[in-house]
Amino acid sequence: MDSHAFDQNRRTFLLATAVAAAGAVAVVVGCDQPQGMRPPRGNGADAGSKPDAAGAAGGASKTASTQPIAEPAGAKGAQVEAVEETPAGPVAKPLPPMERPLAPTSEPAIRIRTGGLPKADPKLQVSGPGASIWIIEADAGRAGIVAVSPVEFLWTAAGWKVTEAAGSKRAKSIGVTSRATLEITALRGEPQRLRVYGSEWPGTLRLVPQLSDVETPVDIVHEVAMETYLPGVISRELFNKWTANTHNAQAIAARSWALCEAERWRGRRHYDVVAGEQGQAWVGATTHQRSLDAVAATRGQVLLFEQRIVPAYYSSCCGGQRASARDAISSSILHDIAPLQVSKQDSKDCCSASPTYRWRSSFAVAAFARTLPEWARVEGYASLFKVDGIRRVDLGARNPAGRPVSFKITDAKGKVHEVTAERLRYALNADPANPSELRPSKERVKSANFEPLVLAGDLVITGRGHGHGVGMCQYGAEAMAKKGSKPNAILARYYPGATVVKSYS
Repeated sequence: MDSHAFDQNRRTFLLATAVAAAGAVAVVVGCDQPQGMRPPRGNGADAGSKPDAAGAAGGASKTASTQPIAEPAGAKGAQVEAVEETPAGPVAKPLPPMERPLAPTSEPAIRIRTGGLPKADPKLQVSGPGASIWIIEADAGRAGIVAVSPVEFLWTAAGWKVTEAAGSKRAKSIGVTSRATLEITALRGEPQRLRVYGSEWPGTLRLVPQLSDVETPVDIVHEVAMETYLPGVISRELFNKWTANTHNAQAIAARSWALCEAERWRGRRHYDVVAGEQGQAWVGATTHQRSLDAVAATRGQVLLFEQRIVPAYYSSCCGGQRASARDAISSSILHDIAPLQVSKQDSKDCCSASPTYRWRSSFAVAAFARTLPEWARVEGYASLFKVDGIRRVDLGARNPAGRPVSFKITDAKGKVHEVTAERLRYALNADPANPSELRPSKERVKSANFEPLVLAGDLVITGRGHGHGVGMCQYGAEAMAKKGSKPNAILARYYPGATVVKSYS
């Protein structure tokens, strides 16, 4: 059997297995290449404020004044459904898709969660480009309200309290349904931008009550056209001084990833992507010309593999050893495609200019031994519940590029616990005081590409790179561009087998 036939049969088997696990009956006569999944908690493209913080999910970034909440990942539902219990009773909910999306023929919109209204201070002020803004109660079936800016939205135990002309002598309350989802836009004929948190945000702002979330009772979601969204991603993901070719390659990768993410979550939640660490960084509106030019120059261009879009993950710096998505993001069959796999050592180590190309960290072994099982319980990793002290941490396996895939932890009783490299990274980054939260960014392990050594009571880590290492290495892309490589050549290196196609004009 030739290698292509073997891979096709393997994917057919994996797809049938996944469908069966979901509770469906499947007749599989063939299988297009599966699709990308979002990165696990703390990983998404390594999204970051700049490449030192990483991109489509995997570094730390700030966006609005509130931080995104970590969520599990997915997209458009398959033909089978799951049942979700809600206060109103059981509701059928689509399952994640089994395939990557086809390329769209027209520009889609995308919904971005930038944060939420926290319980401690659940309010925000919104202004439009003109004197008033438009407020609509989603799904209410009635006309909206024209309200004088600035408008304050306060969430209370009884629901919404909305005040127009807030802070002035003309301030007065506006009547809205107490727990409605509110959509806010500029008036028709005005620039479609709103001012929130002192920054400009394009498109529609949606305030979505989350009645089951005590700490963050309202989600802040923006809906914008894809090509309007992307400049605010690029300007945050790359240094402004970097080359136009790197910016163009980043635009194509970011667009491809976002399209896959939007498809994966359609019908399953009220937003498509997260602005920040769990997705792609996004600053809203931007005036950075190189980012605007990159999006315009690549308008509608996406990465395709076997007629479907590639979820083009990227990170700040691979350290010279890239990762496969099935190892670093998730083992989903949707990642079982050539552009997201590493099959050999990368002969061109281009990211040595990164300040995190090499790094070193250390942790007190005793403290980590206490944190690890607590973190495992929070995250649901039963295999690590009973780690009793730590005697050694050894390399388990490497991928063909030489990057660690797994580690072995020997506890004080001599029992060996095997853990994936990315999972160990997340565990090390858990806050000892509260394992459900992350350490401060400066204290975190920057990637899972490291060599561990228990020495004199410390776990000493010598590491490479920043982020999950899947797909495009941003520092590597810039090094290639400086030597004359065009965007398509950069993308061909980091997503082997994928092609750049113009999906829409």
